[in-house]
Amino acid sequence: MKKLINTLTIAMVALVSFQQTGCSPEKPKDTPVDTVETPRAPRVEAPAFSADSAFQYISAQVAFGPRVPGTPENTACAMYLKDKLASFGLTVTVQEAPATLYTGRAITMRNIMGSYKPERTDRILLVSHWDSRHIADRDTARVTEPIDGANDGASGVGVMLEIARVLAQRDPNVGVDFLFVDAEDHGQPGGASETWCLGSQYWAQKTSAEYVKTVHFGILLDMVGGKGAVFPREGTSMYYAADVVEKVWSAAGNLGLGNLFVNSVTGQTVDDNLFINKYSSIPCIDIVHYDSAEQDYGPTHHRHTDTMDNIDVNVLDAVGRLLLDVIYNEKVK
Repeated sequence: MKKLINTLTIAMVALVSFQQTGCSPEKPKDTPVDTVETPRAPRVEAPAFSADSAFQYISAQVAFGPRVPGTPENTACAMYLKDKLASFGLTVTVQEAPATLYTGRAITMRNIMGSYKPERTDRILLVSHWDSRHIADRDTARVTEPIDGANDGASGVGVMLEIARVLAQRDPNVGVDFLFVDAEDHGQPGGASETWCLGSQYWAQKTSAEYVKTVHFGILLDMVGGKGAVFPREGTSMYYAADVVEKVWSAAGNLGLGNLFVNSVTGQTVDDNLFINKYSSIPCIDIVHYDSAEQDYGPTHHRHTDTMDNIDVNVLDAVGRLLLDVIYNEKVK
């Protein structure tokens, strides 16, 4: 099991070690952080976000059954995502690659990207994993059975699909890429970090330097629809991309969402954004549900209770509105 590094300050200390997040039950401690009030520049009003629409996209994924890599349910959901992105007029690419899971099983994983205005050289990258966990290793019953992954996986995808739909109706003047990575949540409990996030590891190592130069920043969405969700400033994000964290959390404050996007800092964690930062140099942050009071990722994490019953449209609405605000207020270089 990975050890948690020392607690972080806003200045950030050197990277020592990582622990697994949307992947592992370890509990990073968080520290409060003081922020400096900055003048609020006039903001462009973004289009409306439909949380009900995002909810339906989540429900459609869950209806396939657990989307475990290498299963028919995973393949069926991949086709759904490709078709849905194409229906919004995005340019869709599928990156297939062989992978060996920690159990020794060989699979073909699929990373799916939908690109809005792919010719533009000022871009924002949105990321979520779309697979679901093969075991309920934090549960007390049916531990060896896969989970629905309504929040852990499908919620980020649902928010991103709704944003893609909105962009098709009103141009934000920047390019946006919607990257859905596979095989994130099939890591070994307590195992090495490299057993997790296989899709993002592969994508980050294979993406071209030319593409990387066009991306202003990336935002990973992990567990962004659960009841009672709170989003602190995640430690790995602060280490690699503190300025992007400040941009997004400041926008949340401007929108009156400071009760959800709180100004404490978690320990550094292992999630898809770690490997995107490490292997592609794209500054990528993580919006991830973490409960500071419980020092945990929420009561449904890697459990069979991660179902549609625990998805909150109000949380989806907050995350979606924030992302649209950030996208529509991003300036071209």
